[in-house]
Amino acid sequence: MKYTMVNGKRISDMTLGTVQLGMNYGIANCTGQPDVKKSCDMLQFALDSGITALDTARAYGTAEEVLGGFLKEKREIPFVVSKFMTNLPAGSREYEVERAIITSVETSLSNLHLGKLDCLLLHRAEDMTKHGKAVEKVLSKLMAQGMVCMVGVSVYSPGEIETMLEHDIYQATQIPLSLFDGRMLYAGCMERLRQKGILTFVRSVFSQGLLFLDEDRLAQDEAMRQYVLPHVKTLHRLCDEAGISVAEFAISYIRDIPGVTSLVLGAETAEQVIQNAAYMNAPALSPQIRERAIKAFSRVDNEKIMEILSRPRVSDKRKG
Repeated sequence: MKYTMVNGKRISDMTLGTVQLGMNYGIANCTGQPDVKKSCDMLQFALDSGITALDTARAYGTAEEVLGGFLKEKREIPFVVSKFMTNLPAGSREYEVERAIITSVETSLSNLHLGKLDCLLLHRAEDMTKHGKAVEKVLSKLMAQGMVCMVGVSVYSPGEIETMLEHDIYQATQIPLSLFDGRMLYAGCMERLRQKGILTFVRSVFSQGLLFLDEDRLAQDEAMRQYVLPHVKTLHRLCDEAGISVAEFAISYIRDIPGVTSLVLGAETAEQVIQNAAYMNAPALSPQIRERAIKAFSRVDNEKIMEILSRPRVSDKRKG
């Protein structure tokens, strides 16, 4: 495991995502939300595997509460990232924005049993501009008061990255990036983030589990058969040539992109946590395999992929 030092804390190049601890999540999730004991086992295995960063959010069901119950027994606290939404319409008064954000952060701190957050992200990039300068003023106040160490934005598109980079207050971001979604890479965002020294957490490395769906199952769905199955077949061929699993291929591909600070990887079981942590130490893909992957997956129709992921969850077994 590799680490980045920030404000006296180590951020491992794998961050444990905790959305699965608070709600059912992922198109290939076949086990559902784990109970508290299993969740705590997963968290402990993560720490034992060298993972020093945890990602959560107010919107992740009971994830903050589960994580807080675990952390309150720990002397050494890992780097914790959480997220908030104002849930206010444009044109709201500045004091309403301030109250909404401070209340959200205070709730997160209470849920997590923490005195401060290492990193606070806007869960919706629209909050950067929807309320004018009000959000930045409140975030500056929270940092000055020691409630938050640094702030950033969780984004979904290259355009949102460009907007974020116009505001100096934001020092971190979380972006979607995977074999099937290379928009941030192809648009040059990764290089811009690297040059600006922005901490970059990458989520959706497995495309919410889409990479693990069985070919036979994909063939039974018209949209999956047209827009996903050909790319899954290509991925399986590349994995066979490289002699590695889908999970290892996906992790290695994203891990070694310049500018990536940490991969946010969720899990349904403790075994998956351990396996993902092991994959972080796997050898790099060969230059030939990497180039073939870049060329092959640049043709993925990401809009259709996102449309498919927004449909009701498909139950299937994860492979790899």
